[in-house]
Amino acid sequence: MSQLSDASGSYPAFERVPLHLLPPAVAERIAAGEVIERPASVVKELLENALDAVAQEIRIEVRGGGLRLIRVSDDGHGIPETELAQVCIRHTTSKIQNFEDLEHLHTLGFRGEALASIATISELTILSRASETEMDELMQPALWITWRGGEQIQRGHRARPHGTTITVSDLFYNVPVRLGYSKAARTENGHIIQLVRRYAIGYPGIRFTLRIDEHNAVQTSGSGDLATALTELYHLSLSGLLHDILATDEQHYRIHGIIGNRVLAQNSRQYITLFVNGRLIQSRAIQDALERAYRPLLPKGKHPLLSLFIDVPPEEIDVNIHPAKTEIHFLHEGLLKEALTAALKAVLERVPASALAPDSIPFPGPIIGNQHRLPGPRRHGLHVAESAEGQYLESLAPASPAVIASLHPLAQLQQAVILAEAPDGSLYLIDQHRAHERAIYEHLRSTYSGISDVEAENNAHLLLEPVMIEMKRYEADLLEQRLPNLRSLGIDCERFGGRSFLVRSVPVSQGSEQLVAHLQELAEIAAEDSTEWEDQLLIGLACHSALRRGRELSIGEQRTLLKALSNASAPAVCPHGSPILLHYSRNFLVNKFDW
Repeated sequence: MSQLSDASGSYPAFERVPLHLLPPAVAERIAAGEVIERPASVVKELLENALDAVAQEIRIEVRGGGLRLIRVSDDGHGIPETELAQVCIRHTTSKIQNFEDLEHLHTLGFRGEALASIATISELTILSRASETEMDELMQPALWITWRGGEQIQRGHRARPHGTTITVSDLFYNVPVRLGYSKAARTENGHIIQLVRRYAIGYPGIRFTLRIDEHNAVQTSGSGDLATALTELYHLSLSGLLHDILATDEQHYRIHGIIGNRVLAQNSRQYITLFVNGRLIQSRAIQDALERAYRPLLPKGKHPLLSLFIDVPPEEIDVNIHPAKTEIHFLHEGLLKEALTAALKAVLERVPASALAPDSIPFPGPIIGNQHRLPGPRRHGLHVAESAEGQYLESLAPASPAVIASLHPLAQLQQAVILAEAPDGSLYLIDQHRAHERAIYEHLRSTYSGISDVEAENNAHLLLEPVMIEMKRYEADLLEQRLPNLRSLGIDCERFGGRSFLVRSVPVSQGSEQLVAHLQELAEIAAEDSTEWEDQLLIGLACHSALRRGRELSIGEQRTLLKALSNASAPAVCPHGSPILLHYSRNFLVNKFDW
């Protein structure tokens, strides 16, 4: 037990301890703590071993949150009997021969630490048959060996086809602090479910089964189709709600995957799954690049259903960063980040909202993170609001400029929505306020980006009377520093003593006269301590200049608005991230009306 300082703050006298080599048992246990943080870490390491063995079916069984039992069985190539006794010796591996092999890595494991770490802090049994032994005329039983605390304690033979079964029990039995730190079984089960789901997404051609306390928690068919795997994992038909992503420079990267329609956006990032060269990763840099793409195109605080695969030459990445092997460094990180942002924006900007009625579809648990309670056992899949039950689209046509330009307006609904017909007979509902807001926002960006103050002055709408606004002291100082930036946007504003400012002009756009009533709010946006204040100001200007709901539009005005929207780079979503278009395909109408 460590000695604590007394009330006066004094500590025991310093006593020098000579340098010495840690006993192997101590070093092994310390190393195990770095690799195995919780039961889900064990599942991850065993899953990756099965994948490296080219398994086509992987079965996982968990009891007691993984502390009592974890069993992973696969039909991979197995381990030769002559090598099985060595697999729990640290740094014993068949994956690499020398350090240079890391530059050409094609396996998930490579350090030879995982099994040794697991064997040190649990009771571990490995039963394995190498695939080549099934060619022998005399079928010998498969060898099994049990380790406890890093020491072999039993061995024998048992029948099984080729492949490997690894059973881990009494996890952390000799690390009481780590055992006490482990969460309740339900929480640990949640982490395991989340992990297995992600690998099932990453490897849709492999059959995964996860049983927790004798109940099926995850099961996929191994069809090889990513959309099918997602449907099996979330128990809802996602037809028409998933959109392909594909980008490559033929040299440094290939990006492919699926992103969900915005109705599938959730409050958590846990439905974003990233694989690099088949390796499940977590990367702050990659996540930032993705968020730059989807943040302006989804409602605030929402994150997409995204399954993304990045293939890069092995020599252009470094996976030897963290014991868990989930962190990664890229040689051409900047190039990759730009490509990811562009690829996601290209899809989201042109995807119309689904005709499904709800604003969002809640995913099933578990929610990982600051969640105090996991969803109850009756929630087995995605659920749609009752008002939209049974409605889904067979297909969603992209909101391309050509399609929008060809729309024929039919009517205005509730003086808020334009009903229009496409040449193929499908119907579009267009929110007139959001459509006009998008058109104005892109006009402001293109007009005032990179122009001089003189040019901006010529593109400014002079107010009949200057408008005085009052700011808080900290806002006033920041706003004064940004007055040159405001002039470049066509906003002529000057300090009028104390915390007062005079606004004399606003940018030229349709609806400029509507901005007078909102100048105080716009000035507060301009004084926000944020790196994105300029874009937020343009969004505010566009929003308050746009057509209001409740205004009647003639057919000619509707046609003009649709033409303006067709010229937008992101016609499917307003600058706030809300959908502009709802699309009902002709097939949808035919099926519903039974034509």
